[in-house]
Amino acid sequence: MKRLKSMYVFMLIMLLSTFTYGQETLKMSIKESKVPCQGVAPMECLQVKYDNQKDWQLFYDHIEGFNFEKGNRYEVSVIRTKRTGNIPADVSSYEYKLKSIISKTHVTKDKGVYDTKMVLTRLNGKTISNGEVYITLNSDTGMIGGKSGCNTFSAKYTQLPSKNQIKIDAPFGTLMACNDENMKLEQDFTNAIKDKKFKITKKQNTVHFKNSKDKTILEFTIPTQNDIWAYIGKNNWKLIMLENVGQDYGKASIKFDIATNKVSGNTGCNNFFGAYTVSGTDHIQFDGIGSTRMACLDGEANKREQKMLSFLNNKKLRFDVADQTLNFYLDDKLVMMFGIVR
Repeated sequence: MKRLKSMYVFMLIMLLSTFTYGQETLKMSIKESKVPCQGVAPMECLQVKYDNQKDWQLFYDHIEGFNFEKGNRYEVSVIRTKRTGNIPADVSSYEYKLKSIISKTHVTKDKGVYDTKMVLTRLNGKTISNGEVYITLNSDTGMIGGKSGCNTFSAKYTQLPSKNQIKIDAPFGTLMACNDENMKLEQDFTNAIKDKKFKITKKQNTVHFKNSKDKTILEFTIPTQNDIWAYIGKNNWKLIMLENVGQDYGKASIKFDIATNKVSGNTGCNNFFGAYTVSGTDHIQFDGIGSTRMACLDGEANKREQKMLSFLNNKKLRFDVADQTLNFYLDDKLVMMFGIVR
């Protein structure tokens, strides 16, 4: 009897071992944003830390059952299982499955100098007033981008161990030709940032980039909401993209009266009018939108009008102003883009 009991216990242990072989439970922290990475092809990776690790690392795999939402930091428990058999070279040695979400915390970033547009106002003591050079440091991608005087540009930057210091790699961008003044400004600006380290200081809306080696100093100004809305209000805006489709949309346009918080425009078929309210630094909601009632004989024009009005009717949209474009986003998806009417 004892012998049978011992055999039973032995078989039970072996059975449990079979189910759990190569399997372990890990606690993982997941950062609130993905970053570009290179797997078999370019992709976006989660940033993770295991248990009490100090540094974030790229996570190239998929966690079964986990739905990542940008802007939230997670503490999760995952089951990691070692794959068996012949594993292809481009496949991870492990499979990951969500066991439980321990915590989910929405992270509100203090932007500081990151993820915000900065306009160059001085370069090595010379005042720059044409607004043709501006940059944004993207904290998610580690890229600096914007306009360099004539062309748009991008460059990789690296945050250095010393506080508020970055290194900017050589920039690359479009190759358009402009007037001599802007071309000279672009050359001076590109030479000023290329392969250099900068200490960044910010006081109110003024930001200084200082290179101690060659004494390069760049001064930027972060536009205030009054600056942004003065720019939006003084221009007429023509629809150039709707739900990711760029084309000539005829008379479709929008105009803001910032003194009265009124908005008006055209859908390509009918005129519309109403009011708007701004919340925070980058959200807008249109209210009480009405329109004329002419029949849109063109079926595509009618569909376009309905889409456009749907975005303008009591929806809270995020907006930003880029290089001569006014962009509106719904749930982080670009839904409307307007360009300046010249």
